[in-house]
Amino acid sequence: MSDDFRKIAFGYISAEYERAKDPGLITEGYIDFKGATEEATDGEKFLFLGYKGAGKSSLGERLQLTLADQHDRFAKLVSLADFPFTPFSKLIRGDVEPEAKYPMAWSWILLIYLLESLVADEGGFHPNMPALMDAAKAFRQMGLSPDSNPAAIVRTTTKNNFKLALPGELASFDWARSDIRPASEIPDFVDSLKGIVRGFRSTSKHYLIIDGLDDILTSREIQYKSLAALIFEVARLNSDFSKNGVPAKIVVLCRTDLFERIPGANKNKVRHDSSVEFDWYHDPQNPESSLLIHVAQIRATRSLGAGVKLFDSLIPEHSHGERVAKQLLDMTRHTPRDFLQLLAHVQKFCKSEIVSPDALKAGLREYSIKYFLPEIQDELRGYAEPEEILHVMSAFSRVKKRDFSFKELLAASNSMKKPMSEERMHEICEHLFECSAVGAIQNKPGGTTFYSFKYRNRHSSFDEREKIMLHRGLWKALNLV
Repeated sequence: MSDDFRKIAFGYISAEYERAKDPGLITEGYIDFKGATEEATDGEKFLFLGYKGAGKSSLGERLQLTLADQHDRFAKLVSLADFPFTPFSKLIRGDVEPEAKYPMAWSWILLIYLLESLVADEGGFHPNMPALMDAAKAFRQMGLSPDSNPAAIVRTTTKNNFKLALPGELASFDWARSDIRPASEIPDFVDSLKGIVRGFRSTSKHYLIIDGLDDILTSREIQYKSLAALIFEVARLNSDFSKNGVPAKIVVLCRTDLFERIPGANKNKVRHDSSVEFDWYHDPQNPESSLLIHVAQIRATRSLGAGVKLFDSLIPEHSHGERVAKQLLDMTRHTPRDFLQLLAHVQKFCKSEIVSPDALKAGLREYSIKYFLPEIQDELRGYAEPEEILHVMSAFSRVKKRDFSFKELLAASNSMKKPMSEERMHEICEHLFECSAVGAIQNKPGGTTFYSFKYRNRHSSFDEREKIMLHRGLWKALNLV
């Protein structure tokens, strides 16, 4: 096979789409960051954090793909995209304390999927197998098939005419007085189900992988409280499984910025003891050591063979006096998605096997306009209205500078037909800083200038007193050339 940059499969924006179109990208063209696959399957960590595009969904798809090939592994990938949080908050009825309702509701949803997985395990054992089988049967009789998505489960459960169905063995359980019970007794049912699950044993292992949290962009308190309850309830369930020898584990894939906004006194404990963070940043002054360069090389090798050298032969070392590897990394937020999509856009303009300076220039421009700017606009959805997003981007263009003060940005906004308030502009700039669309310029003693972006320093935050720096990936899209 000839070495041709145009023939490299760099991949797609969506991990789900990659799995459907070319699953080898996930199984073979993948870097197992910090041993995340083994940690998710056999380790103690259950929470995998990363900014959008950092590879969380790829991990979820990889887990389901690789575990499906093993006879003693059962894996279910569940997406919370389009999850109905307002109905969810009403799932547990009756006189139950608010702080207990959300965790109980999450156990209700999670147990539906877990029980169906356990009863499919032909090598599984339970001291009261009829009770286990009837627990799974109960959910099906209530119209809560695990084939339903979580949103459908919530909507079915919160219907006014919803009743608990208790077939066979469950109808004689200690708390059950009849085979049909009011929905207000869901907490009792959930507690009994947890007791049933504790008795399950098997040489196989069962995994429930929760994804789709990248699609939850919100400033609504109810959603943050619900997601906090999900993470802390999963921590409790996993601890309970481990303590009682239940061969099951629940894995949660969550955006770092979303996790940082959720309430909870024990959040740092969970983050420290139970999480893996996908942080790909590496000093671009030494780009050859970047894992992003390595991931691109892996995909080049997969497409062209073991002998290919992506940055030695197919991509020039320098262009316009600048190291190309550094130039490419600077156009990204140091995530695999950004970097691989950048190479894919450059690829479109290649007229020969090797990347030419013209192809590089055209690819960078298209990446900025067709990928990076839309990605940043997507980051704001849920936090800002569509017209607000367009307003802020127009204000950036009106400033006509790559770095500027917050006052200059406000002045640009005030020159428009419908100015944005200072408070609202500040809120949106905070979100833009969180997703590394903008950074800060800090002047240090001795005349040193320091550029601070969130992807470089996770503890940094937006400060309107500092000069704002637009990410390089936005420059061409906003015509700041």
